[in-house]
Amino acid sequence: MPTISLNTATPVLTARAEQFQKAIVTAAEVKVDLSNDCLIKNWLGENAISVVYGDSNCGKSFFAVDLAYHVAAGQSWFNNKVKAGNVLYVAAEGGHGFGRRIGAVKQKRPDLHSAGGQKLKLLPLQVDLHGEADASAIINQADPNQYSLVVIDTLAMSIGEGSENDGRDMGMFISNIMRLKTYFNCHIMIVHHTGKDRSKGARGHSSLRAALDTEIELKADGLVRIASVTKQRDMENGKKVAFTLEVVELAMDEELEAVTSCIVSPADVPSTTANKKRLSGFNEVAHQTLLDAIDKHGRRIRDSEHFPSSRKVVEATRWCDEFKLRRASDETTPEAMRKSFNRARDWLQANDYTREYEDKIWFIDDPDGQGK
Repeated sequence: MPTISLNTATPVLTARAEQFQKAIVTAAEVKVDLSNDCLIKNWLGENAISVVYGDSNCGKSFFAVDLAYHVAAGQSWFNNKVKAGNVLYVAAEGGHGFGRRIGAVKQKRPDLHSAGGQKLKLLPLQVDLHGEADASAIINQADPNQYSLVVIDTLAMSIGEGSENDGRDMGMFISNIMRLKTYFNCHIMIVHHTGKDRSKGARGHSSLRAALDTEIELKADGLVRIASVTKQRDMENGKKVAFTLEVVELAMDEELEAVTSCIVSPADVPSTTANKKRLSGFNEVAHQTLLDAIDKHGRRIRDSEHFPSSRKVVEATRWCDEFKLRRASDETTPEAMRKSFNRARDWLQANDYTREYEDKIWFIDDPDGQGK
């Protein structure tokens, strides 16, 4: 019987292994692609995933409709160049409200509606992207590469029986989003809500944020709404645009009351320093002790898209220790100390002094050169 030597045997390659073998290239062989791969210059990539999130009634859907119209029309959006293409808007919340939004654009922006009305397709049905059936149905009703942008409005109405907070359920949702993105070779924009902890961004399991290329937060500052890029994988972070919601009277109903909707009207981004609430009390103490903590223990995190490379960050525990030291002479209990710190921490973030991620804090602005 012949002797078999494993050292001289040739391994059998599977089809997948052969595919990997052909795909692997050396660094010397890599060609730099300098073509424009932006759907909206400086904001959205062509083959990417984004989330637009914010509190209820902050204008998320109006913002998404306006953006979708500009892509369909190929018109500049907030002075950013747009690559024109077909759009599928999944209006999962449906209802009469969405039709009114289209009517408002048609009435007040006839140029935008005329240029993009035929290229903006609406699916006014609730969908289930937790299972495979609805993702397959969306794919099967259209040709590959048919859409440049697909908007899912909202995640909550598109995840079926899945839970936003469950890693497995969110993983299934993301998997179906990836299927849509791959089939259409398009950008997927998901409209979503803010969670209880603003420092963690959009609501739900952290795997959602990990899958995103772009994250845009919407906040109301009086009548002005501000859209801020809070995560950007391959483009500059921190960009902002501002807008107001202009009320449009569409018609009178059977009771002779006005039927209205709104359109997005660009505005100037408010100055953050001019509109910030004045520091006082424990909020001022927390602000000063954060300066101290960053001065002593702050560091830059340059290799993560979650933190600004131009700012030093510090752990929350270091900040809390400085806060306790500053209040060491106060006659107070540890529980009262903890509550006053947490209230001040929340106040500084809510009023745009600070931002947080994974219990690391930094200043939005750069007081006293802390970023140096």
